[in-house]
Amino acid sequence: MSKKVLTSLDFSKNQILNVALQNLATAPSSPVVGQIYYNTADARVYFWDSAAWIDMSGDIQDVLGGAGLTASTSGNGDVITLDVNVDSASIEISSDTLRIKDLGVTTAKLNDSAVTTVKINANAVTFAKLQQLATMTVVGNVTGGTADAAEVSVITDGTLATASNTNIPTSTAVKTYVDAQIGALGNLEGSWDASAGTFPVGAAPVVGTKKGDYWYVSVAGTVNGVSFNIGDMLIATVNSASTTTYANNWTSLEVNRDQATTTVLGLVYLATSAEVQTGTDSVKAITPATLSARTATETRTGIAEIATQTETNTGTDDITIVTPLKLKTNLATYKYATNLVVAAAGAQTVTHNLGTKDVFVQVSDSSDNEVLVDVVKTSTSVVTLTFAGTPVADTYRVVVSSL
Repeated sequence: MSKKVLTSLDFSKNQILNVALQNLATAPSSPVVGQIYYNTADARVYFWDSAAWIDMSGDIQDVLGGAGLTASTSGNGDVITLDVNVDSASIEISSDTLRIKDLGVTTAKLNDSAVTTVKINANAVTFAKLQQLATMTVVGNVTGGTADAAEVSVITDGTLATASNTNIPTSTAVKTYVDAQIGALGNLEGSWDASAGTFPVGAAPVVGTKKGDYWYVSVAGTVNGVSFNIGDMLIATVNSASTTTYANNWTSLEVNRDQATTTVLGLVYLATSAEVQTGTDSVKAITPATLSARTATETRTGIAEIATQTETNTGTDDITIVTPLKLKTNLATYKYATNLVVAAAGAQTVTHNLGTKDVFVQVSDSSDNEVLVDVVKTSTSVVTLTFAGTPVADTYRVVVSSL
């Protein structure tokens, strides 16, 4: 869909960037002086000089063949062809491709004086030498720099007990070693039912309790005289911690304290009004009184009042909320629309009575295509539209908005 321009555009000597000419297979009818277009049939650019379409594409005056190239011109001079000169003995053109001719490179062109000899140094690795490598060894350089390669042992010992700067471990050996180290570290074992009456035994990643293993209490209970509530944390302080004795084997967090959660009844602090306003405390409870004091602002959520239509129209209240209906009702007072019948060039007056010159004017034709015309804000209640040339008789929709 194109946009019609019904007035001249003055670019004040600025550039038109990335513009393309109108593409047509035949010349446009009823042209005006200076009109231009691109002809897609002959790939030429034309302009109308009031009597005829003039080709303004331009021509290449001369093309010269340089070294190794021959230039030829077609009969009408429109096509210049450049050919590559080949001897068809060493170089040829086949299927539009320049290539070396079969057997085109002679032995003489590959002698020692023309091409540097490629050879393997005396200490280079040969297949015979590779066959002499001992079992479980590889060729490598473990000293850095440019030292010669040497045989390096491959080890499979998972403890890496024989590791040195001249050995390379297998991936299995590395995994066995890393698994053993990780397995010795304490980790979260999971939930523990304290009502069972005994302390838990670790199971992951290896069987047996390790120093640092810890559990969270899922069922309250008492073990060895120590009470545990849901949410408490039990931590082993030694390897192979006792399943029946607490002292010197275990430590715990939040013991004998009822902590309120979303699923467990317990004790809580009441938040102050300031803490409710801040809104960052996640453990204190809010009362109805402190909740009502949390008003909404531009930087926090909260309780807000809905604005009246008068407050919305006045536009001075910054603490109440505008609803979609009141906003739509308010916006309707900032817009004026009318149909304008235009059959000839000249000025057309539109009275909008919006009480300001700070308005936006949009004009579209009966096909709902936006058009460009000259707009003058004559007064705070009137705009004047001017159509240049001889516009097509049409009914134009004019919308004036002060927002």
